Amino acid sequence: MALREIGEDGSTHDVFHLPHRREFDATWSLIPPAQRAAIEAEINRRLDELINSPDPNWGSITNTSIEGGKTNPATGVRGDWTGTVFQSIYETACGMDEDRAGMFYGNVWRKVIIERPELWIGIRSDPTFPQRGILLGGKTYFLDTT
Repeated sequence: MALREIGEDGSTHDVFHLPHRREFDATWSLIPPAQRAAIEAEINRRLDELINSPDPNWGSITNTSIEGGKTNPATGVRGDWTGTVFQSIYETACGMDEDRAGMFYGNVWRKVIIERPELWIGIRSDPTFPQRGILLGGKTYFLDTT
């Protein structure tokens, strides 16, 4: 399908391809193919889980900052990608630069969402959830249920 993005001014546009693909591919190619496949499979698993069990208050919604900052099951540390499928984003692709890894991680999510059959809506604004006073650095994605 596509991704529909909402701009800061409220305008919308459909995204059928990842912007700046050449730069993305240069970084993505630093990760071995099997690890790239594992990263995409994990993101798809998480998105499928959201679709199959929507939160009663939020529905099928995710935010890349929340996803990247989850507690590591192996180390118990929030935002630590050690031993996860995402470790190679930080170490291999982004040279252990936390900011760059976080932004690239968000772009991997965006790539996977664009390639899925459902229509997702992406928004980035400050505050992310103004009614609830929540500020998040990543992009928030909603499943379009209309």
